[in-house]
Amino acid sequence: MSERTSQVVRMGQLKGAKIKIKEVKNDGLHEYATIVNRGTVPQPMSGWVLASLRGQAFYPFTDDLILEPGLIVKVQSGQLEPKATQAERGALKNLLWTIGQVWNNHSDTAILFDANGLEVDRLSYPYERVMGSSANRRKILIDGDGGFEIVNDALPRSKKVTRK
Repeated sequence: MSERTSQVVRMGQLKGAKIKIKEVKNDGLHEYATIVNRGTVPQPMSGWVLASLRGQAFYPFTDDLILEPGLIVKVQSGQLEPKATQAERGALKNLLWTIGQVWNNHSDTAILFDANGLEVDRLSYPYERVMGSSANRRKILIDGDGGFEIVNDALPRSKKVTRK
């Protein structure tokens, strides 16, 4: 009889899931990004990455995280522990990225990439600025030998190739 082993499944956004960056908060020593599933089906987050575009910092989600519909995930950075409001407590999960500062004090863009390296959502603060011709282009995340790298999406959506 052969042994059965489990294998991590990495995938893009499922039909029925609607994963969004709800908020990026940069308040001195207390920073976090809030991710929510506004869809109707659970989304496995294995292989997904949250990135700071300006700071080129990357948070890969754990293989065991499944973002249930309505669940709010706060990815914390900085030195102070986040406090959940009474309304959030039932549908909130806190994850620690780092005790270092990640988000730029003046402005930054949070980008959420799926397991294929494709941009799912982005949120800029304090407001969106156009900083050159490629500032608003869709991005792709490449996981190479030297770590993660964000590049501009140059391929039309119909010719997209799957990345590992």
